[in-house]
Amino acid sequence: MALRDRAEEGRRLLDRYLFPESPANGEGPARWEKAALTGALLALAIVLQLVRIGWTGSLNALWAEDGPIFVQSAVTQGFGHAIGSEYSGYLVLVPRLIAELATLFPLEDAAASVSILSAAVVASSGLAVWYAASGHIADPYLRGTLVLLTVLTPVGGLETLDSASYVSWYMLFAVFWILLWRPRTLTGAILGGLLAAAAVLSNPGAWFFLPVAALRAFAIRDRRDATIVAAYFAASAVQLVAMLGSAYEGVEPLWTSDIWKVLVQRVVDGAAFGLELGGTAWAHLGWAFLIVLTLGMVAAFAVGLAKAGGRARAFALVALPTAIAMFALSVYQRAVGPAMLWPAHAYGGQGGRYSIVPVLLVVSAAMIVVEGRRRQAPGRRSPWLPLALVGLLLVSAGASFSAADTETRGTPHWDTAVDEAASTCASQGGGDVTIPTSPPGFEMSLPCKQLPSASSATSQR
Repeated sequence: MALRDRAEEGRRLLDRYLFPESPANGEGPARWEKAALTGALLALAIVLQLVRIGWTGSLNALWAEDGPIFVQSAVTQGFGHAIGSEYSGYLVLVPRLIAELATLFPLEDAAASVSILSAAVVASSGLAVWYAASGHIADPYLRGTLVLLTVLTPVGGLETLDSASYVSWYMLFAVFWILLWRPRTLTGAILGGLLAAAAVLSNPGAWFFLPVAALRAFAIRDRRDATIVAAYFAASAVQLVAMLGSAYEGVEPLWTSDIWKVLVQRVVDGAAFGLELGGTAWAHLGWAFLIVLTLGMVAAFAVGLAKAGGRARAFALVALPTAIAMFALSVYQRAVGPAMLWPAHAYGGQGGRYSIVPVLLVVSAAMIVVEGRRRQAPGRRSPWLPLALVGLLLVSAGASFSAADTETRGTPHWDTAVDEAASTCASQGGGDVTIPTSPPGFEMSLPCKQLPSASSATSQR
């Protein structure tokens, strides 16, 4: 009996500090008005993502693995084979689904289709964060800023934008919040569970959230909780089976002291100032700037957590170690520490995908500390602290907004590459053809019969 009482007390503490109920919906717009507003904001989020790298880079360029791995497989293989195929030793469900949907449109529109669909997945992840974070971050300005940073990450760099290959990193952050979320409806739980399962089946990085998922499983109260937990663990089991059965030989992991330097450059600096502002400060001020920033951030968290209450401390205890472990172990496992290290007086976004979730976890902890301090002293609601935090984050996001680079992403133009491939097919009378993609050096191979203009040209010969 004593053990049962202790378990129940533990669940009550988890309910209070880590898994609070989402607040009830107050008076607001009608359902149709809310749906229209949500749709408009999702559309705006998609457009803003496309604008970040310019219309050429987003709508007329197939980026990195999107072409030779995902679109090529979707065009040349059956749906079931393509969806169930691994890449780099694990399942990549969502990127393959995006490529499959892109094949419903003409091949000339593949670049635009992949970019728009990828941006839609990221926007949907931001929407999930808005709802799932409501139990911890009630302030709409803080929570809205967190959603903005989820959709328009200031640290990912060019490689992570409008690309099927990298949407799962944004989804991972949504999964973290979904595991903390206690939705008020079963529909919300089902939608959250589906997003969590899709993310796990696309990126095993979701396993860094196993401690949170285990605590959530221990704290299950009803079908809504069970739905989210079951979706996460069922998808994890499927991903694990796929990885154990894979013959992929990954890169040799590389541990180096550079990993801790990169952690400070990319996560500490990125959380405070984003890629552009933080990188510029590094280029001009070097390690003196980063050391002062790191000490200042540690001191700010120490003081803030001492005054912010149990919920903020519980969240920080989960989020901050997860951020550090996720970044350090991911960089180690992929052996990219030396490549990501910024040299003196220079910076770049290479490997930026590994920074996205850790930076957003640090920012989330800062927001909850700020809100916790206001909750602990409700009679002294000075607005300057949340306003200062929101202002800093908006400035960092704004400085890193533009990421256009048409020489890297946009060369060659996708429509031009398809036209040239069609001409080649027409001249050689069929067979296979190579189509170059972005960045220069990437290419994909398709049968000429998959190019409509080539098929037509060939039949007229």
